[in-house]
Amino acid sequence: MAAADGRKLGVILIVDDEPLVRALVRECLPGWSVVEAPDGEAGLARAREVRPDLVITDWQMARMTGPQLVRALRQDPSLNQVPVVMLTAHTGREHRAESYESGADHFLPKDFAPAELQAIVERAVQRQKRLEFAAPLMLALGDRVSSGDGAEVGKAVSQLGDFQQQMLPAGERRMADLTVGACLVPSVIASGDFYDYLSWDEGRELGFVLGDVSGHGLAAAYFMVMVRTALRVLCRQHCRLSEAVEALNQILLDETPVGWFVTLFYGVANPRTAELRYVSAGHCPAVLGNVRGGWRLLEPTGPALGLFPGRAYPETVIRLEEGAQLACATDGVLDAVRTQDLEARYAWVRNVMAEHAGGSALEMAQALVRGA
Repeated sequence: MAAADGRKLGVILIVDDEPLVRALVRECLPGWSVVEAPDGEAGLARAREVRPDLVITDWQMARMTGPQLVRALRQDPSLNQVPVVMLTAHTGREHRAESYESGADHFLPKDFAPAELQAIVERAVQRQKRLEFAAPLMLALGDRVSSGDGAEVGKAVSQLGDFQQQMLPAGERRMADLTVGACLVPSVIASGDFYDYLSWDEGRELGFVLGDVSGHGLAAAYFMVMVRTALRVLCRQHCRLSEAVEALNQILLDETPVGWFVTLFYGVANPRTAELRYVSAGHCPAVLGNVRGGWRLLEPTGPALGLFPGRAYPETVIRLEEGAQLACATDGVLDAVRTQDLEARYAWVRNVMAEHAGGSALEMAQALVRGA
């Protein structure tokens, strides 16, 4: 849709070597001023000419690929803040990882739903405009902070970090043959990562949550506290994981600024039935291993929370073999592994799991965090 006064919402640059794809994307974006380019080099030149509000680019193109185009945009001081959506037929984890490593903001398969593309574009552009508006205000505030004020700010940050650590449950949780352990070592005093343990079915099931909110610093830390508290309340109101997660998604859409989101792995284990129910909202795949050395990845069952209204987050049920291990980490742990190869990062996780087979869940969690 266009603005209320008939003006265009903004300028979108579509870079794709297939005219049909460019036409399809254009049709999905009514109300926007759309310009096109048939390849990466032409796209870079067009971007420098029109200064778009957002770029949608294909992956595989002649002369310059999508990731190469994104890197070129990020190196241009006048374009390095422009949001980029990578639109591609590649759906593998390695392509998704390379897309984000190149600097893209979103990764979207070519079989996208029009409403999904529209939501990504609108929220990405709105978020960028908010950041552009806030930047001079933050600069002005920074100019007015004295050394004494800085000490007070430092004290407040430290207090928030202490408060966060006190909120997180300590040690392990045990139920029959099931043990859950978690460890958090923030990269700064206050963190946007969190975990929690939850009791289900009058204590007959054990729930656990691992979350990672967007952003860094104080804002992310406050956001983390809000998300954790809201999820605890919702878990008391809903008996199905999917209902609680879908309700949290709507709360984030209604109550938080555009651009804030959270990835989440939420599982509930039943030691009597040896089953695990889980929902993964855009979170790093968890690793499930067995005593024979086999393993599998538990892929996300839906996108990150706070981005798309009305999305379903189906609950998946799997059976836990005797001696099974499950490792779930935030992207900070995987990113700290000294390799750019995603498969190698997960191989490292599996090695840590093997070293702690039959041992303490807490010690395995600590090894994953401190060894990365």
